[in-house]
Amino acid sequence: MNEESSVERGITILSDLEWRRINEALPSNLAARARNQKAKYRGFVEAVLWVACNKAFWSEIPEMYGAWRPIYVRYMRWCKAGVWKVVEKSIGHEKAVVAHALGSLLGQQQYSQQKRSLRSARGVPERIGFEQ
Repeated sequence: MNEESSVERGITILSDLEWRRINEALPSNLAARARNQKAKYRGFVEAVLWVACNKAFWSEIPEMYGAWRPIYVRYMRWCKAGVWKVVEKSIGHEKAVVAHALGSLLGQQQYSQQKRSLRSARGVPERIGFEQ
């Protein structure tokens, strides 16, 4: 399956080689868990890539990946730990579209986090709902 068709259909599926490359790049504690629970972690990574490639809301994740909230929570944990930068680099230029989409998603998340930090520093209460 080529990259373009997988992105067009809205489902990003990693090849075994791509998954192995990502798994090898993960920090050792995560890599061991990902090897032991391959389907769970691979599905999680594919779900995040699906959100990135489709510029979708987290709640729009297809059911085949599981509930969106745990995926989002784990995504945020990996962001804080810097894991997604490693994943982005390990995807490489073979899947440039996917790597770029992931980079954009990470940039959006980082921007939102900075915005919240600035509001908090100024004593502005958190808003509930969408940020404008």
